[in-house]
Amino acid sequence: MAIAEKAPLDAGWDADQLRVIEADTDARLVVEAGPGTGKTAVACARLAYLITEEDLEPSNTWMISFTRTAVAEIRARLHSYVGDASFAIRIATIDSHAWSIHSGHDPKARLTGSYEENIARVIELLKTDEDVADELSQIEHVVIDEAQDLVGQRADLIEALVERLPSDCGVTVFADEAQAIYGFSDDSIGRRKVAENELGKSLLERLRTAKTLGFATLVLKEIYRTSSPGLRKIFSELRQDILDKQKHRDGLHAETAERIRELADKRGLKWSQMKVADFTSDDLLLFRTRAEVLMASQFCDLPHRLRLSGYGVTLPAWLAICFSDFVEPFLAERRFLDLWAARIENKAAPRYGPAEAWQHLMRVAGRKDGSIDMQRLRRRLGQTRPPVELTLPEYGLLGPIVGTIHASKGREASNVVLLLPNGAEFKSIEDEIEEARVLFVGATRARASLIAGENNAVRASTLPSGRVHHSARNGKSTMVEIGRGSDITARGLVGRSEFSAADASAGQAFLTKVADVVTTYKLKADPDLDWRYRIHTGSEGPCVGALSRHLTYDLWAILENRNQKQSHKPPTNVNHVRGLGCATIVLAPDDNDLETLNEPWASSGFVLTPRIAAFPPFFFFERR
Repeated sequence: MAIAEKAPLDAGWDADQLRVIEADTDARLVVEAGPGTGKTAVACARLAYLITEEDLEPSNTWMISFTRTAVAEIRARLHSYVGDASFAIRIATIDSHAWSIHSGHDPKARLTGSYEENIARVIELLKTDEDVADELSQIEHVVIDEAQDLVGQRADLIEALVERLPSDCGVTVFADEAQAIYGFSDDSIGRRKVAENELGKSLLERLRTAKTLGFATLVLKEIYRTSSPGLRKIFSELRQDILDKQKHRDGLHAETAERIRELADKRGLKWSQMKVADFTSDDLLLFRTRAEVLMASQFCDLPHRLRLSGYGVTLPAWLAICFSDFVEPFLAERRFLDLWAARIENKAAPRYGPAEAWQHLMRVAGRKDGSIDMQRLRRRLGQTRPPVELTLPEYGLLGPIVGTIHASKGREASNVVLLLPNGAEFKSIEDEIEEARVLFVGATRARASLIAGENNAVRASTLPSGRVHHSARNGKSTMVEIGRGSDITARGLVGRSEFSAADASAGQAFLTKVADVVTTYKLKADPDLDWRYRIHTGSEGPCVGALSRHLTYDLWAILENRNQKQSHKPPTNVNHVRGLGCATIVLAPDDNDLETLNEPWASSGFVLTPRIAAFPPFFFFERR
């Protein structure tokens, strides 16, 4: 087993951090850690210390995180501490841990059930199933990250888990209540995701009040993320103001915004005067709502990345470019290197070379003889949540990140531009308090510098499908989101009903050429496809895909909401549809959609897809 050269206790930890890292194996701790205090590093060092110094078995330790992006960061950091032992640690999101318990102990477990039903069943298993109890009896330590965001059913689940763990199983919980922004979505200011009475007590409240669980509290105080005087005051003084319930009153949001402006390195920059081209890959541009992010992306013709709900991890384009016609059951390293040299080298721009790509493949589907099991690779990559080893953390191409505050929670960047919304209004003091916390979270993503920009919030509407649309002031056009997960499928790219084999090949060949560049497409409704939109590359170029009916249905829903369904119709043509390079769609060997595809994709299961993230104008015309 490979062990990292640098032990976790060689990192110059301060006294508060060491108190957490070296706590007894069976200690149960709530660690209050504000932004920049090294929370993630300490969480990983805690597990590393227990494994290397206290001889805990890596497979008997769990790390529970809030997002898949955080899971990838944690796994990488743990690998630097304990080497290959990190692969035995069960590092996953809450939902992934829940599904592992559900699928492992309930033969009737199905992904088709509602989220609420699945979580309720896991809680029942935790409380009553003896096989689950036997499995949990082996666990020696659990680390829980971002606990301030665990409310409602997730809090119920973790509480039931902690109650069921052996009494000598340690639990270390990290949290910052100033960053608790679980109650709001990133769609619009003041729009609740969950009703207050459904949230109930947060996990932190439950752990602190349940004396039988035996939790003590430790605090990380020293700020390491930044040396900027203004940022340090935001991280400390503004945080205390956010936590001080005596200051929870009308005007808190405006006061918080003004305080951020005062302490930022630069202020007053207006979004209308900014260009994404002015920023680098070290920069993070943060907006309050998803419509604002989509608007910023729509008017940027340079490479950039999105950090936005609904636009999560994607599989890199090189997978489809290499394997679209590979139908053999096993892949040898020499054959892979030949494919890479012929198809990727000097033609596409992955963020790593063939040696690292091969290591990723081996982690996911390697065999003892040193080859790759392609059927296993397809099964794993075809999952709703594929392995983090082969996914890209952001949606788009290398460049500045444009995102919402919610989607960027837990992440950081050297330079942050925080676009503060003007004229925000709130229905209650609770709403205003939480929105003040949202601003605090946005400001504390910065490591080196913070620019406080100004932005008039885009008041958009959201359809039941989650698709955002925004009507222009003149009423002539409506900007509609394109690129949601259901908009493009493998069938819409190489399906037999949509394309001849030759046309599918031409489309895939074009996508191979634009795999790592920004491309602008045009949509044209096709009456032969029930008026679904085909994705065209221009007047002379090939058609590269056909959007699903979901977009068409949503366009009619917009008209219905306006009472114009009888008088107007969706447009035949749509211009300015932005594509941020390409990604890969993988179909598992037993996927029913395979039989609808042209060859060779029906046999290989690897399809190249344009990575569309667009907010173009739609002109709805009156019927003649």
